[in-house]
Amino acid sequence: MISIDSTLLIQIVNFLIILFIGKKMIINPVLNTVEKRDEKIESLNSEAAKLRSEVEKHKKEYEEKFEQVKQEAADYHKQAKDEAVLEAEKMYAKVKTEMDEKLENARKELDKQKEEAKASLRSDAENMAEEIVDKIIGKVA
Repeated sequence: MISIDSTLLIQIVNFLIILFIGKKMIINPVLNTVEKRDEKIESLNSEAAKLRSEVEKHKKEYEEKFEQVKQEAADYHKQAKDEAVLEAEKMYAKVKTEMDEKLENARKELDKQKEEAKASLRSDAENMAEEIVDKIIGKVA
């Protein structure tokens, strides 16, 4: 049973002393630790947000540079292809010209050989005709 007597004042003083000591030795350090932890968490969250922002910024820069390099590579590829096509066309034209010249020279040589063969055959035919005539005239005479 609870009774109110002269020790009540002593009990209140003891309670206040324990409360004062408890606050100084336990509650305040724990509250300080919790407060520091919350500040640290907030600081880390702020730093994480800042880092996320920087990562997004760098990611965007990377994507822009990647697209730029990709476009440069495509342009270089197209330029190289165009140069190769142009070079191939020049080589084709040069080879075609050379082949046309060789073909023309071969035709001229063939015509020359044909004329020589005709002249030779004509000469042979005339010689043979003279021989035949001589033999016929020789037999008759």
